[in-house]
Amino acid sequence: MSRIQIDRVTKKYGKVIAINNLSFSCEDSELIIVLGKPGAGKSTLLRMLAGIEEPNEGQIYFGNNLMNGVAPEKRNVAMAFETYALYPHFLVKQNMLSPLMSPNNTIDKNLREKRIHEVSQLLEIEPLLERKPSQLSGGQRQRVSLARALVKAEDTNCVFLDEPISHLDARLRNSLRGELKKYLKDKKATVIYTTADYAEALGIADRILIIIDGTVRMFASPDKVFDEPKDLGVANMIGDPKINIFEVNGKGTIQVGDLTPTLKYFEKVQAKYIGIRPLDINIMSSKNLDLIPGTVYVTEPIGYDQIVRVMVGSKMINIKMPLENNTFAINQPVWLDINWKNGLIFDNDGMLKGLD
Repeated sequence: MSRIQIDRVTKKYGKVIAINNLSFSCEDSELIIVLGKPGAGKSTLLRMLAGIEEPNEGQIYFGNNLMNGVAPEKRNVAMAFETYALYPHFLVKQNMLSPLMSPNNTIDKNLREKRIHEVSQLLEIEPLLERKPSQLSGGQRQRVSLARALVKAEDTNCVFLDEPISHLDARLRNSLRGELKKYLKDKKATVIYTTADYAEALGIADRILIIIDGTVRMFASPDKVFDEPKDLGVANMIGDPKINIFEVNGKGTIQVGDLTPTLKYFEKVQAKYIGIRPLDINIMSSKNLDLIPGTVYVTEPIGYDQIVRVMVGSKMINIKMPLENNTFAINQPVWLDINWKNGLIFDNDGMLKGLD
């Protein structure tokens, strides 16, 4: 495996800047998740790393070797494409074997068969090995594309996975996350893995690289990303339902819908925005002068929990709480108890700050 170094890389398509002056490193045997919304530049980054596209500016290194201008087949990488890119005339097993059959590969037949068996079990595609891609569903094709990369994971400089489980059903996606992480760690693979799913990123990453509009906004461990998001853009990407952002109108005065409560807790803080996670709001069904009145917009029961969206004037507030606490009806008047002390504080530029 190799350390991957990306140094001030920029990629343009005409006047559109897909990746802008991006720098980061992926250490040997590290699993980096690149988190970003669709169109953020995640796939473009992987295609440059794999040699399918070249950067307009900047350098890419594998170990001490400069990769700019090196052909894809000479980079010794494995990649699972979001678009699958399977050989239509090959069976599933032949697609999986294809990266192990190159002229430079010396893996013997028994080891190839062992890897096919191991990976097909992991991805639950054993019954599909004798089928062609045209006989598979979209989710099955995605697993075959992922399998083709995984069989080569321990022999490569790096494994690049472009949203490798995004098209799977929720049950398989959730169960596969942990298994995929264990497999890649067991193989000591160096991995750069893209996703738009924050839970996927938090669950399996060693570090998370957050890209917004082609630019790195934060690069840190999962706990740091969750507990201390660098700015409002990062905070809005982490959590489901997403964090509630309230504007501070004056010293300690918070804008909550059409209300402006004054909170002594924030009087000493030069804050412009306060972020409150949905878990830090409780709903009360009886009136209290210290609480904020609102009206239930909709409720969404999810197993033992529920998501409740409450309107306070024109502002929608997201709340997540145990279902057993209470149930609520659409248009029901309620009162909100907000734990402001757990709030994330952002300055005029939307950057996270602490108490002064």
